[in-house]
Amino acid sequence: MIRKAKPEVILIQRQNVVLGIMISVCAVIALKVVLLDNEGLQAKGDRQYLREIEVPPNRGRIIDRNGEILSASTPVQALAANPREFCPNWRDQKNLLAMLDEIGVSEQALSGKCDGLSGANFMYVKRGLPPEIAERVMAMEIPGLRAIIEQKRFYPGGPVSAHLLGFTDIDDRGQEGLERVYDSLLTGEAGSYLVLQGPGGLNVEIVGSVKPVQHGEDLQISIDQRVQSMASRHLESAVLEHRASGGSVVVLAVPSGEILAMVNSPRFNANNRSTLKGNVFRNRAVTDVFEPGSTAKPFTIAMVLEHGEVDEETLIDTGTGTLDVGGYTIQDTHNHGMMSVSDILVRSSNVGAAKLALGRPFEELFDTLERVGFGEKALGESGEGRGRLPGEVSGLLAQRTETSEHATMSYGYGFSSTLLQLARAYTVFATDGELLPVTLMPRQPGYRARGTRVFQADTVHRVRAMLERVATSEGTARKAAIARYRAGGKTGTTRKLVNGQYSQEHYLSLFAGLAPVTDPRFVMVVVIDDPQAGHYYGGSVAAPVFSSLMSDLMRLYNIEPDGLDRPRITSTSEAGNNV
Repeated sequence: MIRKAKPEVILIQRQNVVLGIMISVCAVIALKVVLLDNEGLQAKGDRQYLREIEVPPNRGRIIDRNGEILSASTPVQALAANPREFCPNWRDQKNLLAMLDEIGVSEQALSGKCDGLSGANFMYVKRGLPPEIAERVMAMEIPGLRAIIEQKRFYPGGPVSAHLLGFTDIDDRGQEGLERVYDSLLTGEAGSYLVLQGPGGLNVEIVGSVKPVQHGEDLQISIDQRVQSMASRHLESAVLEHRASGGSVVVLAVPSGEILAMVNSPRFNANNRSTLKGNVFRNRAVTDVFEPGSTAKPFTIAMVLEHGEVDEETLIDTGTGTLDVGGYTIQDTHNHGMMSVSDILVRSSNVGAAKLALGRPFEELFDTLERVGFGEKALGESGEGRGRLPGEVSGLLAQRTETSEHATMSYGYGFSSTLLQLARAYTVFATDGELLPVTLMPRQPGYRARGTRVFQADTVHRVRAMLERVATSEGTARKAAIARYRAGGKTGTTRKLVNGQYSQEHYLSLFAGLAPVTDPRFVMVVVIDDPQAGHYYGGSVAAPVFSSLMSDLMRLYNIEPDGLDRPRITSTSEAGNNV
């Protein structure tokens, strides 16, 4: 007889079976979970929801010696798109079509981008937009279109310092000038951080920093933007008046050796990229070379005075104003006959300078020119605190074997110089005979550069007195005179080489000078390239630029007057040789 189980027992048994099945299922599930690659799932989740966002650095500013901003980056926005989402329907966006001109992109250009990048994931619609325009476009909520914050370089002074500063490209990377030389310093290093993104790619939460951003450093230079602006204005006025093809001006501070101004013409404006064409952005003050002509005569005079065999009153017979040397004829523009050494410089006699040089071995002349810095870069490639400029050249100073070359080098032919080299060379006359190192880095007030002695102080004082006479009615640069101040310098008028031959129609007009004579604070060199308005002598074309700009410097820096009032010469007539 089979006994039936009680209902209560059967219920308990069934419950135990169900419970056992459930436990088995849970055990299997747990086992599978344990055996799965948890790290792989975690990584997959992170790839799906965590994003590393790059933080671009802010480019450092370039500022002048007084903290005036010369170059700075401002926020702009770029419109970027995913072509797969944006391109199929962008023509349906009537509001966008209406703004294309304002955005700065044509319908044809945008269509071309879409055609060329139809299979890509990214393209730029337009870069460098003002934020307000980008915001209006983004308010349209166009599928696949987004805004990216970028930076654009801005130059408050426009063309005034353009050749010196250079410019950056659309990615704010230095391409020319100081922007290029100091690009790594100004650029800094990008950083990054992790963000948690939700549906649709929206950033939900910043998870943490991966790499801190290092913003670019500011670069302060010795340039005084006030002097730079005045120099540019006077230079442009002279180039226009004399219908010249260009020109340059360099101003140095004494005794610090700081470059206060370096300007060139023709100019360009880095804020307007349409002007960045050809070689207009070349910094001619350091890239272009020329024969310094009569501006080199003071070094010849100083050389002969240094040896003591002649003094400033020694008479030299210049004959009828011509001298045949080694089959080459040297000429003066006037017949001066017997001239003192001082008058040879003041009235700029080529024959007199040549006779003085030929009285000494060629090695002495070559050594003198080399010691004042000709044949080497004025700034150089490196050096603590000196700064560098791209494209700077060393000019040419070579040993010569012909007697005629010995003679012509005495008055500035047969070797070449940059404008900055010539300005630096004249620091020997603005000091007590020391050649100063020049720098683009600002110095502390009262700083005195450690120069290299070239001439004795007594020699320099005598030459400086001659240079002062040059800027009077006795000399070739009466238009270099400055009211209430004693100024000095030397004119130069050199023929340009055209197809390997010296031209009779194309000249460089030069003036190199210093002021005040009693305690020189500034050295300035002016060159006007190929004046075509009738006058081309350095005394009538370049000297007035020196006078006007140096007068401005005296007032700007509150320099105490050291001379009597002198009437400003306005006549176009010239004295002496006009060279």
